Order: sequence, then C-alpha cells, then structure tokens
Amino acid sequence: MLFRILLLGCALLFWTFSLAQEKETLAVNHNEVEQAIRMHEPYRARYYLLKDRVYQIAVEQHGIDLSLTLMDSKGKLLAEKDSPNGRFGLEKLVYSPDSSAYYTLSIHPLDYKENTAEGSFRLRTTSITDTLTRFTKHALEADFMMLRNAYLETRLGLWYHTFAEFDSLYREQRALIVDGMTALNFYNLVAPFTMQTREGHASIRLSDETNNYFRQYGTYLPLLVKIIDGKVYVLESSDATLKGAEITAINGLKTEDVLQRMFAIEPADGYNITSKMRWVEDIFSSYLLRLYGLCDTYALHVIKPATSKTVSIQIPAVSSKTYSKMRKSFKNVNPLLYFKEPLQIEMDSLSAYARLTINDFGTNWYPGGKAGFKSKMDSAFQKIHDLRINNLVIDLRKNEGGAQGMEDILMSYLIDKKYTKYRYVEVPADSFSFTSMTDYSGKDSVLRAKMGREFFRDVDGRFVNIPGTYEGLSPSPWHFSGRIFILTGGLTFSGGSEFAALAKNHTSAVFLGEETGGGYYGNSSGYFLNFTLPNSGLSGRIPLIKFIVDTPDKSVPFGRGLIPDYEIIPTIGDYLQGKDPVLEQVQRLINRADRRQ
Repeated sequence: MLFRILLLGCALLFWTFSLAQEKETLAVNHNEVEQAIRMHEPYRARYYLLKDRVYQIAVEQHGIDLSLTLMDSKGKLLAEKDSPNGRFGLEKLVYSPDSSAYYTLSIHPLDYKENTAEGSFRLRTTSITDTLTRFTKHALEADFMMLRNAYLETRLGLWYHTFAEFDSLYREQRALIVDGMTALNFYNLVAPFTMQTREGHASIRLSDETNNYFRQYGTYLPLLVKIIDGKVYVLESSDATLKGAEITAINGLKTEDVLQRMFAIEPADGYNITSKMRWVEDIFSSYLLRLYGLCDTYALHVIKPATSKTVSIQIPAVSSKTYSKMRKSFKNVNPLLYFKEPLQIEMDSLSAYARLTINDFGTNWYPGGKAGFKSKMDSAFQKIHDLRINNLVIDLRKNEGGAQGMEDILMSYLIDKKYTKYRYVEVPADSFSFTSMTDYSGKDSVLRAKMGREFFRDVDGRFVNIPGTYEGLSPSPWHFSGRIFILTGGLTFSGGSEFAALAKNHTSAVFLGEETGGGYYGNSSGYFLNFTLPNSGLSGRIPLIKFIVDTPDKSVPFGRGLIPDYEIIPTIGDYLQGKDPVLEQVQRLINRADRRQ
C-alpha cells in the first residue's frame, strides 16, 4: 500500500495582510477569511507551503470579479486563475510547490467597465485529504436524473438513438448506483452514458475533489504510448529498451480489454474510433488511474522489438507531478506528434509544391483573429500563385477545430463558385430548465439574447438559423486551381473535419491518412452549457447547436468521419524514426502525375 501522511491543522499556517493592517494567523482546513475588497486595493495572503503537497485556494466572489495570482518570495509569478464566471461564483487555484517556502497570494479586482467598484469574498485554503467523500444513493440518483433530463431537453444523444433507446441506456447505468460511492465511482458509471450520446463535443469530467486527490496521491504509469490498429506501443520511456515494445497486458488484464474500457468512457462523433485512439493515447496513464485506481507498481507483459519475445516487467508508479513533467518534456522534442505553432507554410518553387500545415483554427492563435488568419492565407495563396505552384498539400492531422467560420476562409481559396455549407443549423430551444447548474445560472436572459442573434422559431416549431448566418464565403481572388492533397487523422475534428467534408464535396482534393475524428455529416457544437452536478461535483459540457453539413456525396457511412482515398497508418517504427509515410505517398502521387504530363 502507498505510505501516506496527512498533514492537518498545524501543517500549514498562513498570515494575511491588506493595505491597511496585518491579519491574525489562521490554520488551513479550519478557518475562512471573509473580507471586503475595493477596486485598486488588492488583498494579499502569505503562506508557508510544503514541498510536493497539493493545496487548493478557493475564493467565493460576492458581487465583484476577482483574479488570483500566486508568487514566490522573489515575486516570480507561479500560477494565476480568472474563470469566466463574472462577479459571482468560485475562483479555484490549485498548486503544488517544488520546495517548502513562503508564497504570496494576491486577490485583485479586475479593472473593466462592467465590474463593480467594491464587493467582498470568502477565502478558504485547504490541503488535500487522503480520502474521498462518499455519497448516498439518493444524492447520486438525483445528479444522474438531472444529467439525463438535461441531455434529453437539449436532444443530446437523440441523433443516434430513439428516446426509448437512450432512456434504456440511462436506466441500465442508474441501476448500478449504490450507497457509499465516491465521485470517482460515480464518474465511471456516468461516463459510459455520456459516451452513448455519440457527440464528441460533449464531456463529463471528474470532480474537483477527485482531480485534487489524484494530484496529491495519484500513481501513474511512467510511459507514453501510441495506439495503432487496436494495439498499444511504448513511445517514450526512461528505459530505452522499451521504446517500440507492444504492451499486451497490464496488471493481469489484456490490453485490448483495457482499451475497450477506455473507449467506453470517451465520447466521439457517431461510431468513430480514430478520435478515441488519439485522445486516449495522449493521457493513457490518467485513464488507467481513473478506471483501475491507485497502484504502487505496474506489472506489464511486453513484446520487445529487438527480440520479438514476450517478457514480464515491473515498473514503479510515479507521482502526478513527475508524470506531468515527463509528458511536457516529451512534447517539446516530438514535433511530429505535437505542435507549438498553429500554422506552418512551406513552399518549393522548383518542385511546384506548397504545404500548409494548419494545426488549429482557434482565433486566439492569430493576431487579429479571423482577419489575421485571412491575411496569412491571402499572403500564402498570393505567393503560391506568383510562384506558379500547382501541387498544394493541406495538413490537418492535428487540427481539432476552433472558431466557427475559419474553415470557410480556407475553403474560399479552393473554390471557383460559392457553395451551400449546411443543409440546416438548429438549436433545441432558446432557454432551458437546468441553467442553475450551468455557467448561465441567473443569466437566462443573456443566453436567450445570445441565441436570438442567430436563431429564430420557424413555423414548424424548430429553432433554426436566421437566413444569412452560417453561410460559406465567396471564392477568393487568389483561387488555387492545381492539385490538392489533404492529410487527415483522428485529431482532425470539429472545424477541421468540417473543412475536410466541404473539400470532399466541392473540390477535387485527394485525401490521405486516417479517418477524420469528426463526423462527416456534421456535429453538435457551437454554443455550450458548462455544468456542475450539485451533489457529486462532476462537471462537463453540453453542445447546443446541431450543424448538418451539406454533403451531396453520400458515400461515407452514417456516423463515420471522412474516410481517406489512401488510408495510411504509420507504424510504431515510423514514429520512432521520425518518418512520415503519408507525406511520402503524397510525393509519389505528385511524381506520378508529373510523369504523365
């Protein structure tokens, strides 16, 4: 068993002081601070924090919008928090120091026009206990019923199921609730129900209590993996001899069974599996922990690439902090798997070849937002035109989407006439009965006004988009008329997969790689209701807008992503050696076409 020490009461003392006077000494887990606060007069608290302990600082805002910052004794910023919850609600900052020392928390009123000049807050700082709260059956059933009703009210899950089918799934999972379950137990019961919505933009997340428990006591398998064709391979390990090895069993469980359990709690668009593989492999160790619990040592059966023999190995678990640092360092040295820049543009005029790697459609990546992205695309396609390049590769393999309409900007350079983007766009209603447990609590009129700017109630009773909204763009003057090759993968999701579907229907592009993670025929996304279940603390989000892409080409099976013309799945050897067989196939196709001319 893990050896744990729970530090109570005197383990952490802190002193608080404002601009006016020093406050009394308070003990963590036993005292709260209630304090008035005014604009331009921040409140500060000084803490002595212990190395590798996890602390949660919670500030309940009363009528004033606040931000939290944590600094070391030299004034270096270590962490900050400002949730988009306005003048009410909680701001929670969780931190684990690398050394025992004094730290300073600052609570600042945000200086913007809509904020108030004064208000108050309640501050409580806690260390993480070694037990999770247990709930009554009645409390968890109430949470589950609220979630089920919210899904049905927003019609989440009814694209792929009838009401009777979806309600049956709910009843099956509800029957598993018993007295004394923790929020983690409850998550593992609810997550398969959320998965059955088959909406990749929907989510159900662990409670704050569970997340903090894992930050303090979590035990992680110190490996990074790649899932290929239903098998799990070691991508990164401190033991170099394990790289490339196939993991066939974990703690006596077949890896294929472990994967199925993981896939059963991860929502995806329709019946797609490629997005699940990419999301699960990224935090594989975290999925192991939430499904199977704490473990001091992991017993693995692996097939080592050097000998092709199955061997049994024991790997000690590592802490959450060590695991996080390992993942971060690996991302920094593996550009083929992760990205730092949203857009890369490469051009070779000698081979008449250009490659646009668009890793993200999020407007925050581009100065000026959509206008900034359009400016970069104008510049790129003008240069492609001037250099007389006739082979264009658009790499979307890491593009999980972003802002609505960014895909239209890219499409405008590939078309010679305007297209119909969606068959229809609709929302289930303009108001909902459960907003009290969402980020629109007390702001129903705000949500209704937001929806009313884009949707109206049609004569058939549906709430559909106002004509003129969600339309594709006209062709750009810098129209590209050469050969187009589009690379896709399991992370090609949301706006990335919408672009792929539009390009399939309105260009002559050739697609290579892996089935897109996003649905070919559309998805539910756009506006979201972010909720927290009141008893268990499980949180998540519900997408509100159903986008149905106009797809004259019906060759893709319902519930699937776009299936490429050339399906190419890199091997574990390709990843370890930095090879890209998808790009290699593009080059072969270009060379073959050039020889024919």
